[in-house]
Amino acid sequence: MAVASTGLGRRALAAQDPLSQYLDDRAALTTDVMGEVLRIDLPQLRYPGAWDPRPGAMQQLASELRLRTRLEPVREPTTVTATSRQLFDTPFLYVAGMSGMPTLGPEAEGQLRRFVDLGGLLVFDAADGGVDLQFERDVREMLTRVLPGSLLTRVARDHVLFRSFYIVDEPAGRTRTFDHVLGIQEEGRLKVLLLRNDLGGALARKPDGLPAYPCTPGGPIQREWAIRFAVNILLYATCTDYKSDRAHVETLLQSRNWR
Repeated sequence: MAVASTGLGRRALAAQDPLSQYLDDRAALTTDVMGEVLRIDLPQLRYPGAWDPRPGAMQQLASELRLRTRLEPVREPTTVTATSRQLFDTPFLYVAGMSGMPTLGPEAEGQLRRFVDLGGLLVFDAADGGVDLQFERDVREMLTRVLPGSLLTRVARDHVLFRSFYIVDEPAGRTRTFDHVLGIQEEGRLKVLLLRNDLGGALARKPDGLPAYPCTPGGPIQREWAIRFAVNILLYATCTDYKSDRAHVETLLQSRNWR
């Protein structure tokens, strides 16, 4: 079993930054992903305010990834601040919120810019599910400073995000208010995702293991689609070296006996 330590970035930076080794490690491991195991974290950004509206969402996603893929997530996903060195330990950062997000400040926003420039994926998840758009407005405003000149646009349905593990037709969450996700892309690579159907609400569980929130209007079937979409996001973020290979995606799907 091959196990990768977490890290992130571009090959040219490998000698300068511990996070930069990630893509090299990932390339070596994912040449035959079906026989390898990649150990990852699922960090969530901690900030002043309602940073964790769906407690346990990332922990549950980690459990689903262990069941469904050859990724080996940590048992307890970490929380990080935007100015923490840990921000650069993995190419995925989950940022949840409800009823707004405070300004993080120049240093923190500069670190987020560096994170995406080195190959990371910022995933913003609006827990309101389309009811209160303040979190979305605050995220949009922040992104004008973090990635000036970049625009949030619809992610096309033929983007590899929708087939990086499962073939997914719609980005379901706790709600299905929006039939699309928004993203910032550079030459096809997603740097930012903005989810507005409360994906974390579909993932979160109560202490007894039952779902913490109902999925409407589709119930358990909608929850399963939400989980599949969440799995796709993690596969996209952590396995860039094979995720655009259609033949490899078909192999993955066949291995799960599902299309």
